[in-house]
Amino acid sequence: MREIKKYVRFYIQKRLTWEDQSADRPRNVVLMFNYDAKRLCTLTGLKVSLQDWDVKKQRVKPSVKRSAQVNKHLDDLENKINDIYYDALAAGLTPDNSHFLRLLKSKPQTEKVEFFSEWEKYLAIKARDSKSSTMTALTISRDHFVTFAKGKRLTFEDINAELLADYAEYLFSLGHADNTVHKNIKRMRAFLNYAKKIGLHNNERFRDFNVSAKTGRIIFLEWQEVQQLIQYKPENSEERKVLDNFLFGCLTAMRYSDYHILRQSDITEIHFDGVPKAYYSATIRQVKTNKSNMVPLIPEAMEIVNRNKETGLAVPSVTNQVINRVIKDIGRKAGINSLVAVDRFQGNQRKTSYIEKYQILSTHIGRKTFISVAASKSIPIHIVASIAGHSTKTCMKFYAGVADKDKFMKVTNEMRFIK
Repeated sequence: MREIKKYVRFYIQKRLTWEDQSADRPRNVVLMFNYDAKRLCTLTGLKVSLQDWDVKKQRVKPSVKRSAQVNKHLDDLENKINDIYYDALAAGLTPDNSHFLRLLKSKPQTEKVEFFSEWEKYLAIKARDSKSSTMTALTISRDHFVTFAKGKRLTFEDINAELLADYAEYLFSLGHADNTVHKNIKRMRAFLNYAKKIGLHNNERFRDFNVSAKTGRIIFLEWQEVQQLIQYKPENSEERKVLDNFLFGCLTAMRYSDYHILRQSDITEIHFDGVPKAYYSATIRQVKTNKSNMVPLIPEAMEIVNRNKETGLAVPSVTNQVINRVIKDIGRKAGINSLVAVDRFQGNQRKTSYIEKYQILSTHIGRKTFISVAASKSIPIHIVASIAGHSTKTCMKFYAGVADKDKFMKVTNEMRFIK
């Protein structure tokens, strides 16, 4: 657990410009809160004279009339600002002065908190340390619920299982599948949990409804299909760049967000004692997880790196959108046309369609391909997980979708009643 460096101080405001410097003149009591190398100073709304103030204890002297009530107010303020700080940390947020001031100045709720205005504030806080793609998803989820609400002024107490069930049906009516509905409700629940932690509501009824995510079939390229793409002769420079990007993902399990910024200087030649052969690796810090990783580069991956030496990049610079568009056309020309089943879940219904594999090629298919091909070649799962930057548990779902040659041969040869 990281060390928390914070403290609260109360002091009497003094200014040299004031003409009346007498000790019995009422002065503002200031709250100073130091936290994370930052400082907040704000008025408490109380006034106390210098002669009535105990500088050491930072409270009104006991002999002063109504000192107990004044000191209790200061105690409450100190507890409140500490609670705001720890609630923000628990919610995974980075608080700043405006966050503290908004919650410190808020009066006890005489009316219910308006739901959408607080959601807007939550998005503003999340925007400080979230990627633009994350904020786009969070904003879309909020906008869906705003449209569903049809201008109603909702409070946190209005959010219950029945309302969320109606919201899910609304999303289904837009044509969304289970996993999309699940993500929209998950993002909304994250906001509700945050709001509860900072004291905006005590409603628990939203927890009684959820739409479960469905695990579809894992689609990847067989090693033979990767070979077909390696042997394909690009018709122009754009196809060459797109193919290099896509194949690099298939050959390394790296995400597009990592390999499209990989530089030639990130490629290292490695030698092991007693082994004459040289190996190569790419050292990366994964954008998604912010974790460092060393990825082995097989000869086919190094061919791509060497082909692009003059650019300074490991692979050509191409946008994700262009790759996902052009690689489908390349896959069609290369004969990646085996039929694959694609499942779509909507409520209790599963709709399965069969399409040619080239139609679903994308940068993410490359990552799945490496993991799945490694599984089919019996590479230990902990090694694959290390290369992909996955947990072993996450990699297991890819292994489950692979036709294990040893499994089939063992069962076919050993489980025979007639020999």
